[in-house]
Amino acid sequence: MTPDDALGPCPSPGHGLSTAAAAALLAAADHVEQAWSGVSPREAATRLSLHAEDLAHSPVARDQLLSRALELAAGDLSEGRRPLAHWPLFFAEDLAPSAEAREDVRAWVLSGGDPMLADGEAVAEAVEARAVRELGDAFETARGLTRRLRVEAWLQLALWDDPRIPANAETRFLMRAGGRRLMARVGD
Repeated sequence: MTPDDALGPCPSPGHGLSTAAAAALLAAADHVEQAWSGVSPREAATRLSLHAEDLAHSPVARDQLLSRALELAAGDLSEGRRPLAHWPLFFAEDLAPSAEAREDVRAWVLSGGDPMLADGEAVAEAVEARAVRELGDAFETARGLTRRLRVEAWLQLALWDDPRIPANAETRFLMRAGGRRLMARVGD
């Protein structure tokens, strides 16, 4: 790990990985409801798996969390269980990957990193555009955008090397680059 990759606690208490994972579960529950409408559990599981696979290619950390939640929901449906019944275990702190597992992911990603992707500007722009949409009106955006971008940058950097997300090496490289770009934008 380089000094630039050292990650402290989330810059806004209460908005860290557990909160983002909980938001992903809530979003996944909505997707489950839509996918399950009028079809068999098997068909719903297939729809959820396909959506999860699409999201697995997104370099946005929140999409990676949603992808994992949809994967879990599809697995539950395939096994005849209620979808997301085990959500308290989803990205629980006590199930965090070991330092060695993260180091293995870092080595895998950085050994094949494409220097053309190192800028991360497109990822930073996508994350910022989503944050602006979610913050809503201009007043909330002006008041909360910098704090929100700090949290989003932190999430990008907290997840790029996490073996629990489904991203490939290129997507992880982009996640890292985007997180670093966001950190530079907010002055951290």
